[in-house]
Amino acid sequence: MLPIPEKPVRLALIGAGHRSQTIYSYLFEDLKPWIELTCVVDPVREHADALAAQLGVKALYDVHELIASGLCEAAVVVVPIPLHYAYSVYLSQNGIHNLIETTWCSTLTQARGMVETAHKHGVVTGVCENFYRYPIDRFALTLKRSGYIGDIKRIFTYNDHTGYHSDSRWLVFADEFPDRISAMEHDMPTMPFYESPQRFHDHELFRSRFIHFPSGLMVIDQAANIKGMLGRQVRPGFTEWHGTRGALVQQGSRYGAPDYRVLDNNHRVEVGKGVHSDWTAEIRVCDYEDTLAFSDDMHPGQPNLISRVERYYDENGAYAGVKAAIPGGEINYHNPLMMKNSGTHYFKEYGVCVAGHLVDFALAVRGLKHPEFDDKRALMSMMMEVAARESVLRGGAWVDLPLEGNPESDDKTIAALERELGVNPMDVEEMLSFRHDKP
Repeated sequence: MLPIPEKPVRLALIGAGHRSQTIYSYLFEDLKPWIELTCVVDPVREHADALAAQLGVKALYDVHELIASGLCEAAVVVVPIPLHYAYSVYLSQNGIHNLIETTWCSTLTQARGMVETAHKHGVVTGVCENFYRYPIDRFALTLKRSGYIGDIKRIFTYNDHTGYHSDSRWLVFADEFPDRISAMEHDMPTMPFYESPQRFHDHELFRSRFIHFPSGLMVIDQAANIKGMLGRQVRPGFTEWHGTRGALVQQGSRYGAPDYRVLDNNHRVEVGKGVHSDWTAEIRVCDYEDTLAFSDDMHPGQPNLISRVERYYDENGAYAGVKAAIPGGEINYHNPLMMKNSGTHYFKEYGVCVAGHLVDFALAVRGLKHPEFDDKRALMSMMMEVAARESVLRGGAWVDLPLEGNPESDDKTIAALERELGVNPMDVEEMLSFRHDKP
């Protein structure tokens, strides 16, 4: 059972764009034991007014106005990534606990500044909407702790979610920080297309990372543009957790446009019923413990037991957990945060993931629980990203962690952001007054 504070945390939602409208806005009703949403803040007045009216709270249009109002003790920040550093630092300076959407920030210099400022002012800061809370990752961690497939020492993932999201997944799974990273990239031109109104693509960047941990765990994490990869792969791609006597394997299912067509060899057409992104998973075990001698009925390397991994739901259709039957029992991850509103994908799994971050944050603010993904882990995820950039600059050479000093890639990233935005991304006040409108 999750602890419930004597008083819910008074929270501001900063940012009233697409993500707040389609994800966060649906969560707060179920989170009332932990969170009291007091206001919505966005410089785009029509966005702030509409979302605030929907949620029955006050609309504000400036973060300075928020501080003066005294309406909150904490905030969740759902604004474009270039603004994350400025909002986090400003909120911390004013004693406001802050949970920042992922990717947490743009550079290691910014991440260090966010942590240092939070510590100086005694506030909690962290990352929201991070994928280590996804059902398959929660189940993988449960499987690891069971020992059923032996010691898991390798994770291979292709076209799932390379980047800050995945860095955080591996940190939680390993429960330790990596000691070195090697990375390479490959860019290629593609047909021009819009992934969304604000995301135009005419090329595709492939990234590959090798992440080594002191315990001997190796993660091979690689992907191209996962949200615009021209049909190259199902989503969420393929991920395998390799143990000494078996593996957990996950693969995505068909993912197509609403009118996609499937042709067979006789040119018969199956018309798709809509965009579909899902996954299937199974545990594959090789178990020849009775003898080490080869026999005719053995098939070395082939699984002799396969367990289907399945999500399960309560009587109202709410996501309840993930389980797989094994000899003599089952491996079961039970979701501790049941959401009443279970009508969509968001609430069955994705919404529960995001809500879990919010509850964890609220409990940390109240001092009832150390955050699962604290600021040290948030900083290390950013350090892993920067180390990968450094490795690319060095032709794929191994880069040792933790990083010291000011990385070359940080300077390049800051300069690129300043060219793009027209303001210094390290200047808090300039960035707080910068409007980054999206459709």
